Amino acid sequence: MLNLYVLDAVSDERIPVGVSEATEHDLTATKDWQTSWTTPFARHLPNKVALRRSDDGDLLGLMSYELDERGLAVEILYMESARHSNANLLHAIGQQKRYYGTAKALFAYAVQVSMDAGFDGVLVFRAKTSELLEYYAREFGARQLAAYDPFRMVIWEDAAERIISEFRGYPNG
Repeated sequence: MLNLYVLDAVSDERIPVGVSEATEHDLTATKDWQTSWTTPFARHLPNKVALRRSDDGDLLGLMSYELDERGLAVEILYMESARHSNANLLHAIGQQKRYYGTAKALFAYAVQVSMDAGFDGVLVFRAKTSELLEYYAREFGARQLAAYDPFRMVIWEDAAERIISEFRGYPNG
């Protein structure tokens, strides 16, 4: 079982979080996010999940994924941090994140889904920017998957194990 958490940006305290199916309320809460999850495109994304604080239910991020049976991987179709912790949005207005580790917690959840499906933790996804491509490579051990799309990335089994191992054994609560 995973014991997911994010870090409070001020206190550096571990904040227990959980992942559950995204609700209509979660999707409508994205009106001031980088991407509105209420567009027809976003509404049709499969397997939408929400990352929330365990104590007060505060929405921290959303992710959509699908099982790629042919590629033996979980494909993350879209992932986004809430406005209060989205570096792209906050940088533009000179503010700091409220939480760190939203992406890591969502990646760990996706790694577990991949393991449960028999895909050994393998994830594939597309980085949105050059900066994120470098960040995912540095922080999560992701590798570029193909030259024809330099933003397409993969997290192989060894990197997946490093991601998920951080969330094993940490007690929630």
